[in-house]
Order: sequence, then structure tokens, then C-alpha cells
Amino acid sequence: MEFGVAAFGALVSVALTKLCSVKEKELKSDAIFISNKLRMISAIMKDHARKGGCFSWVQIELIAQLRRLSYDIEDCIDYFHAKKMNLEVFSAEIRDLKVRSKNMSSEIIGLAATLTVMGPPVKDGVVILKQSLNPPGNVNCLLYLCLFPPNHPVRTKPLIRRWLAEGLVQREKDAVTNLKIFIKSSIISSTQTSNNGKVRRCQPTELMLEYTSQQSMSEYSILFCDGAAQTLLAEQSQAESLQAQAARRLSVHPAANGELNLPQDLSRLRTLAIFPSNTANLASYEAVLDFSKYKVLRVLDLKECADMSEKHLQDICSQVLMKYLSINSGKVDRIGRDIGNLDQLETLDLSGSKTVMVFKEVLLLPKLMHLFGKLQLTSTNTTMLGWKLKNFLRDKSVLETLAGFVTGGRTGFPQLMRCMRMLRKVKIWCKSDASEENLDAISQAITKFIRDGTADPRRGRSLSIDFVECPRDFMNTINSDGSKGILDSLKLCGKLSEFAKFVAHLTAIKELCLCSTGLSWVVIRDGLANVRGLKYLKLIEDNLGSIDILSEADHLKAIKRIYVVCKQTLKVAVAAAPLPNLVSVHILCQDLHAIPGTSCIEITNSMKKLEEVALHPKVDGAISAELQQAAKGHDNKPKVSFIDYPQ
Repeated sequence: MEFGVAAFGALVSVALTKLCSVKEKELKSDAIFISNKLRMISAIMKDHARKGGCFSWVQIELIAQLRRLSYDIEDCIDYFHAKKMNLEVFSAEIRDLKVRSKNMSSEIIGLAATLTVMGPPVKDGVVILKQSLNPPGNVNCLLYLCLFPPNHPVRTKPLIRRWLAEGLVQREKDAVTNLKIFIKSSIISSTQTSNNGKVRRCQPTELMLEYTSQQSMSEYSILFCDGAAQTLLAEQSQAESLQAQAARRLSVHPAANGELNLPQDLSRLRTLAIFPSNTANLASYEAVLDFSKYKVLRVLDLKECADMSEKHLQDICSQVLMKYLSINSGKVDRIGRDIGNLDQLETLDLSGSKTVMVFKEVLLLPKLMHLFGKLQLTSTNTTMLGWKLKNFLRDKSVLETLAGFVTGGRTGFPQLMRCMRMLRKVKIWCKSDASEENLDAISQAITKFIRDGTADPRRGRSLSIDFVECPRDFMNTINSDGSKGILDSLKLCGKLSEFAKFVAHLTAIKELCLCSTGLSWVVIRDGLANVRGLKYLKLIEDNLGSIDILSEADHLKAIKRIYVVCKQTLKVAVAAAPLPNLVSVHILCQDLHAIPGTSCIEITNSMKKLEEVALHPKVDGAISAELQQAAKGHDNKPKVSFIDYPQ
């Protein structure tokens, strides 16, 4: 039960922080009283767990009630601070919480004398947790992974944003640290690494998922609805009803063609995530979802859900505490003005295949940090957007991620991008109907975005531009004069007649991806001659001709990872001397040849950090054999793998 005590302790920390934020004089003493009771309860439980104590079923139920109390404290204070509850109602709620905390403290004191002591737990999962989960919040972050179906790879960046939205961590840095602890301790495993070496997807180990799922259900913290549970949920026994009322997170992943029966009382639900199977009858449960029943939702993940009706969207926009909202744009083509009601929203994910029309209200959300999707503003007149919006974006907006917007004939985002002072990540789709006005506006905005990177280089900037559909060379419209600046990451996708001048003029760049530009390797190499700090180079090109990284390529010596996809004939000579920091090299080309007089990829111990080399599975046998033999002689014994072209 040490796991449950640790999870409760983390919740208490959040509740105490919320109680400290109560400033009303008439309620200050009550908040302090509740805080003291929570500290006392937490201390008793931690002391018993430290001595190896075990808990009876009655005591486990008490812990579930204590968790519920902590959640209710947080919900009440958040609701009031969001100005969705008047002072009179708030005072009554605080008095009720005071009575509950007093009664529960009496119960825990009465039970303390009856708690028995046992030897240390022997389950492998528990031992791992005891060794690695010391920082507050880690246990609840791990429990959160139980929301996802078994064998479901979890995307790390959205997971971090969900932890933040739930209040499980207070800073992004803490979330990243937790993730690293879990992976390093083999509690969760990395299932996919991005091309720059960062963990992109992960999932709990089988042992840990089984154990944490049992803990979540026994403590009523997470409720699962799937095909196997439908009959039980329909019967609604007393224990199941109690579980439904106590649960704060609901994970729905029904079996194929199975009807969904949700518990009746879900008003206190904080997280709802739906993961239907590929053959599930979406219509069978799309009608069951009634978002008007939910009062304190923080996280709503409908990325894989059924079609959303207009009524559903209206009810979603009434969730005043919502911080994370994800809807597949394949189901939605317009978000109405009601989105402005979600003034606590931090992440809005509308990514998918469709372009989504949004009103300016989405940009006026005071806490919105991350906005995803192929977005266009409904207004076609920049003067209609008003100075209020521009001043807000310049002075008050906290928007960091805009990934991204579509530039066609409509004005809006191109003209407003220059006002977004906090932007760190931008993605742009340039369409065939892009107007001259919009192209000029984007050119100016990109120039400013890059130049501003020199003012705060510690906060990296990422830029992605897809100009495949542009009728002319869009990169030439970007004014390179005075555009010296710093980018952490740049991706360009579309035809280029020459190496982009604004890229050649960058002071530094860490990650560069070029896709379908039609440029040869010689043009790319020479274009990067004056750019420093490049650590990751990704090329998805069919006209490279040859890749020669030899001793004279000093400006490439910082590179750690090289990733090349080429479906045409490619000649390669990668020398060890200019690449002392190389960790990974992927050359995915079926028709691969070594430049005459060189090794295709020279693997020597001067590449002290080399860990992996990847080739296409149909590459010439002599080349693959040579590389595998060279890898065996390297101190690191780098892994040589064979990977097909990405889809």
C-alpha cells in the first residue's frame, strides 16, 4: 500500500498549494484548518507505510475517500478562481470541506492504532518503484499511463502536456525529468525514438502496467470501460457505483461493435480519453457521450473518437476548467466562438487531415500555450480582427506553439504572426491560392521570428514550412537582408531552385530537415558553409547525386545524427575525421554505392560516440558486410540495422 500512500501524498501537496492561494479573510482560517488536517493525515499514513504497514479493505476505502477529498479541494478552489462560483457558494463549499477533513482526521487517528506491520513488499514492480520514485508527483504520473490501452504507444509530448494540465507536475522541466526517471529505471520503455534521438513514444512495461492498473482500480482513481466490463457496468452494483462516483479519470476503449454503457454519475470526472478499436461501431457510443454532465473536466482526448455534433462541441465549450482538448480535425471543420469560454485552456489540438476554420476568440484565450492543426481564421479582413487582438498577442498572449496555419487567399494568421511575441514553434502550409499580401506578410514574420531568436537563444525556436503547392519559389520571397538569427530546428518541404538564402545567412542552427527540394548534396553542403552548430541533418531527397563528407567539411563537425532517404541512385563517402561527435547515421537507399576510392561509411574509433548505423534492407551485400565487419572492430560495437523506406 506504500504506492497508494505515495500517490495520496502527491495529491495532498497539490491541495495544500491550492489552499495557500485562498486570500479571502473570512475563509483564511478555514483553509489553514484544512491544511493542518491534511498534513497530519499524510504524516500518519507515511509513517505507517515507512514501517512496512499493510491496510485492510476498510482502510483502503478510507484512502480512496481521502484522495476524493484532495481532488474536491482542488476542484472547488479552481472553480472559484476561474470566476465560475460566487463567494457565498465558495464559502459554503469550504465549510463543507472543513467538516470532511475534520471527520476524516478523526477516522485515521482512530484506525492508526489498528494498523498492522508486515515485512517489506516482494513484488518486483514494488521494489522498482521504491528504488526510483522518490520525487513527489512521480507515482501519479505513472498511474496516469494506465489510461492508455495495453500495447498502446504513448506520445511523449502530449503526455507531458496532459500531466501539466492535470496538475501532476508544475513545470515542463519536472515532467521531462519524471519521464527520464521512468525510462532509466526500466519502468517504462521507449517504443519509438525520433530521428534526432529524443524519445517520441513510450509505454509501461507489462509488469508495471499490470501492477499500476490494479492500484488505480483498487483506489478508485481510474475507471476503465471496455467490452469485458459492459455487463458489470450495466448492473451498477453498489461497489461499482461507488467506484464510478470516486473515479476522476475515465478511459474508454470498447471492443469492436460493442455497445457502451457508461456510469450515470460522472460529474466529478477530470479526464476522459476514448480509444476505440479499428472496427468499433463509433455511432454506438457517440450518442452516449453527454458532455453537459461533466463539471470539472481538465483533459478531454477525443483524437480517436466518433464524429462530433454541434451540440457536443457546444457542451465541450462549457467545460470552464478545461486545460487540454484534443479533437481530430477529420471530424470537425469549424470551431465556433464558444471556444472563448475555455479561458483556462492551455493546449488545443485540432490536428488531422482537414483545414479547420477558427474565430479570433481562440487567439484571445489567456492561457493558451499550444495550438495544433491546419488552421485558418474565419475573418478575411485584417481590419476586422481589431487592435484589441493585436495588442493582446503582443502584450499578454502566452502562445508558444502554432503548428500551424494554412496560408491561402484568406488573410489573418500571416498578418498576426509578427505580433505573437512568445512564439517558439511555428508550422506553415503555403497553398496554391496564397495571395501576394499573405506571402509578403509571412516573409516579414519569418524574418522577425528568426532574428528575435538571437535575443533569447536559450529558448529554442522551431520553424516548419510546407510550400509544395506554392506555384512559385516561395523561399525567394523571404527577404534575407538582416535576417541573421538562430533556429533550433528548421524543416523545409517543397521545390527550391537554389539553397534558401535566409538559411545560409543563419548564425546557427541545430536541426535541419530538407524534403523534396530537388537540391543536390553539393548545393546543400555549400549552402551550410557559414552556418555553425548543426547537430542533426535529415534529407528526404531523390536528386542528391552523391554525399561526400570528407576532411574539408569542418563546418559539419558538430553533427551527431545524419538521416538520409533517397530512392534514386546515391553515392556516399562519409569519413570519420570530420565527424567526431557522430552518434547515428541512417542512409536508406536501395541503390547505394561507395564513391570510388573511399569506404561508403568509414567506421573507426575516431567516431568515439557512434552507436548505430542503418541501411536499406536491399542494399548491396558487399557494402552491408563491410559495415558490419567495421562495426565489430569499433570500441562501442555500434548496432547495424536494416530499415525500409518510411511510409
